[in-house]
Amino acid sequence: TVTAATLKESYDHHISLDEEEKYMMYWTMNDAAKTINIAVAVKTTGWVGFGISPYTGRMPGSDTVIGWVNGNDAFLQDRFAPTRDVPLLDAQQDYNLISAEEKNGMTILRFSRKYNTGDSKDLAIETGTTRLIWAYNDVDPVTPNTFTKHKKQGTRSVNLFTSLAESEKPPLPSDAQYFDLHNPSVAVPARDTTYWCVAFKLPEVNGTAHMIRIDPLIEKKHEGLVHHILVYDCIFDESYHGSSHDCDSRNMPDGLRSCRGATVIGAWAIGGGPLYYPAHVGLPLGKRGARYVVMETHYDNPLQKAGMIDSSGMRFYYTHQLRQYDAGVLEIGQATSPFMVLPEDQANWEVAGYCSENCTRDNLPATGIKFFGGMLHTHLTGFSVVAKHYRDGKELPELLSNRHYDFNFQETEFLRKEVTFMPGDQLTLICKYNTKSRPKVTVGGIATRDEMCLAYLLYYPKQELAVCFSNNDYITYLGYFRTLR
Repeated sequence: TVTAATLKESYDHHISLDEEEKYMMYWTMNDAAKTINIAVAVKTTGWVGFGISPYTGRMPGSDTVIGWVNGNDAFLQDRFAPTRDVPLLDAQQDYNLISAEEKNGMTILRFSRKYNTGDSKDLAIETGTTRLIWAYNDVDPVTPNTFTKHKKQGTRSVNLFTSLAESEKPPLPSDAQYFDLHNPSVAVPARDTTYWCVAFKLPEVNGTAHMIRIDPLIEKKHEGLVHHILVYDCIFDESYHGSSHDCDSRNMPDGLRSCRGATVIGAWAIGGGPLYYPAHVGLPLGKRGARYVVMETHYDNPLQKAGMIDSSGMRFYYTHQLRQYDAGVLEIGQATSPFMVLPEDQANWEVAGYCSENCTRDNLPATGIKFFGGMLHTHLTGFSVVAKHYRDGKELPELLSNRHYDFNFQETEFLRKEVTFMPGDQLTLICKYNTKSRPKVTVGGIATRDEMCLAYLLYYPKQELAVCFSNNDYITYLGYFRTLR
């Protein structure tokens, strides 16, 4: 008998595809065989549907399977969905049923398929964000080709390749403690975009401690309002502790303004979950780490609702059982300014930001650093973000890439293997945008309808270098801006 516990032990990853946790998915990526092994456990005794959408989260164009158990017989059908109607049976069956059972009101299906089946009716499973679709009913099909409509259905974005495996999430040590940083009942302004800044003196940790896990604390029903949270390590006068202001208002104290853009020690964005540091690294707090921080929350309020009060924040777990290395965060990309210009009506506009070989040669140790993960970031029109790595003028394997970027799912991704980055190496962040729906030019900026091209890269051992950007020369755009008058 297969249980939730045995499924967790048998697969590297698991998530709930629905908010009620009635539809659980488990998976393991086998790069050697280029095969994904999947199990779904659904609270139903009827048919179960699972699929990969063409990066839309919608049914048309999706690659699906439908499975069920009827007595001693188990069924799994490879299908494809040209429309929103019942998916059509695929002539080439590429999903392999491993086992199926129905017990205690639950249906569990275990199956596998190749990353690329070679079937034109199937979608290839690629790195980057995959938009899964799911559905189920409480009754079995009338016949193997006659289905009643789903009872529940939905979509969920997931990073199949770059999520941290459950076995790589270290358990909390016996001395683990935590502290919470909350926005102090902020009255969210009734406008599209607000960046709110709160200054904190962190609790005393007695010497040096390592931060090992960060959990988002997003207030219920505010999942769509809170777009992202950044926590900056900064030095400021202790009297600013508790200071809470619109980051861009005149009331923002001068002593805190420079903190924005300082070293990031915590980052969360919409769709992301807890961040676990691998067992050999931790982010330093206290004597040789962060003691004062500014937490910046991006509120996205396109309907300009008034009267919303928010106390979202982040929880930081730490330990005095110091790990082998101090971790750092390196922010790269193109500096966010109006001179990052995206013309209207473009299907594939490219922006690049550079962390130059001169910058890394002067600021990194002779032995280099090791990258182990990162978070990629654009706004609404971005659809692809790739961090390229160069050494001595030659391109090395990509550091981090998501060619199917989803603005509503920005999760920290972990490299399959750590990458050594030497002084004199260069990073190039390439962001691609689709502005076909924009009637006017889009520029770089902090508002959600503005754009960004950024990456927050996790590495060790920690260095002084925190930001490595490039800028566009405004002189280049003078002629273009004159045409907009």
